[in-house]
Amino acid sequence: MGPDDARPIEAALAKLTERFAADSHLRAEMQRARRQYFGEAVPGRPGADAKEQRFLEWFALERESEVLGAVPIDVPKFGRDAASLAGSTVGVLLVVAADDDGAEAEDLQDGESFDLVVPRASLRPGDLLVGRLFPTENGRWTPSAAAAVFRPGGGIGEAFRRDLARAGLERRLFQVEIEHLLLRRTDQAPSPTARPAAPLDTVPLEHLEARLESLLQKTDGRWSVTRVSQDLAASDRPGQVMGPLLDQLAFDTSVDLDATRRVLLEIWNAHHRDAADAAGGPVQLPPGETLGEQLVRTLDEGLRRHQDVEDLFAQLERMAGLDPGASDDEENPFDHDEDDADAESDGAGLTQGAAAGNLGPLVQEYLWETGREQEPAAGTLQLFVELQGNAAVPHTDLEAVTGADVMRLLLHCYLGAEPAARTAAVHAAVGEVQRFLEWAVQVHEIDLAHVMRESRGGIVEQVERLQAAGLALSTSVVGGKPRIVEIEEIGPNGFGVRDDDGGHHWIDAPAPTLGLLRAGDLLLGILDAVDRRARLRGLVVVLPADARAMME
Repeated sequence: MGPDDARPIEAALAKLTERFAADSHLRAEMQRARRQYFGEAVPGRPGADAKEQRFLEWFALERESEVLGAVPIDVPKFGRDAASLAGSTVGVLLVVAADDDGAEAEDLQDGESFDLVVPRASLRPGDLLVGRLFPTENGRWTPSAAAAVFRPGGGIGEAFRRDLARAGLERRLFQVEIEHLLLRRTDQAPSPTARPAAPLDTVPLEHLEARLESLLQKTDGRWSVTRVSQDLAASDRPGQVMGPLLDQLAFDTSVDLDATRRVLLEIWNAHHRDAADAAGGPVQLPPGETLGEQLVRTLDEGLRRHQDVEDLFAQLERMAGLDPGASDDEENPFDHDEDDADAESDGAGLTQGAAAGNLGPLVQEYLWETGREQEPAAGTLQLFVELQGNAAVPHTDLEAVTGADVMRLLLHCYLGAEPAARTAAVHAAVGEVQRFLEWAVQVHEIDLAHVMRESRGGIVEQVERLQAAGLALSTSVVGGKPRIVEIEEIGPNGFGVRDDDGGHHWIDAPAPTLGLLRAGDLLLGILDAVDRRARLRGLVVVLPADARAMME
């Protein structure tokens, strides 16, 4: 059995997740459950995909839903197409034997023995396997692709046994408890059934187009892969092409939308990677893009491609000198002629620009009715419309908007403001959105209670701390290579960070500054490191732990 044998499990889990997302009540519950599962340590590189899958496994297969009154997998409408997920268990297992046919492991919670089906030589005696197991035929088990392996694992296993004995529990640990106890460590290796990671840049464009061709074979031939690829190459943002195409495929075909979305995004990246290589540098950002959108776009590309982020920091440093009153004189974004609208593509019927939906018209109606079309609210809400239209899967109908969409807008506003004005910018933006949502509830009777609740959390609750922390860590000395690091721990005299290459560094800081930081925060700044000691220089931006998830 190889890694591909775990694919039906992942596919069934993805289908369940789609069904959860289609239910507004479950969607809101998932947001609450996510904070319960991750706390402040929300998914982020490395291992973001594995962490997210473990969360989905817990939510779908173990956690009792307040909305459903049962574990989702036990509810017929969710469980009927997820037979491959039934009967799973979560364990902390010590491998006691391994051969070409698999491995034998002992569950450290109850001593039960499990016969594991894994690729040859992927596990060895002494390994500690932590995560969910799924039953296969003939009484054997296969580890989840999101499980983790510790090698050597004997010491960790013995410590786990001792802690378990001290606790005196008479039940098995839940997946969320195992996540907090063991899976926040950084010394874990991937599951033996995990999909091998392939760098995006190593996949030739023609191979990606062939994958898209195979996915579109289930259609009536209406979509030309060559034309779609050309449209992606010509677009400034992938959502301009992907959104309308995915909408059409969703209504008219049975194509696997998740797989299609992934390959479309890879094709767009391949085209724009090639353009960057040919130009000898990063792709130029499209003219007229808002500052906040530029910053988040640059950060997003840097995280995704593991590239340097000098361009981001050049913009951040220039941002510090912005005139705070400049936005008051900007042209009202709704004052334009219909002739200025983006034209449609003539080949595949794809609309270049924001996808159609009721969000834009409702925003315009709101501004007209309230007489606010000439106020800063117009710019904030138009940015919201643009961000929704440019998303990989656009939420351009107000009924489809989520709390995460609002959080993404607030992140743009946070980055687009002067360093000392970020708190005011975020509070102003969330106030405008809240007033708009309340108007939509009253006038159009749209159920948006979950969006209003979710938009009051996240960055809104932390923005004062984040702004103060960034100002406290910034210095006037600039020059050097900017880094993206994540805070791992905070001590009495400093804090430890991990960079995206897995390096660990310690930064000294005074107690008042340490009081503003949290484990999981992201820092963008110039990091001077010697061995394991480091210091920050220049402009430093502090982001909440869930910023990576909002931008990916």
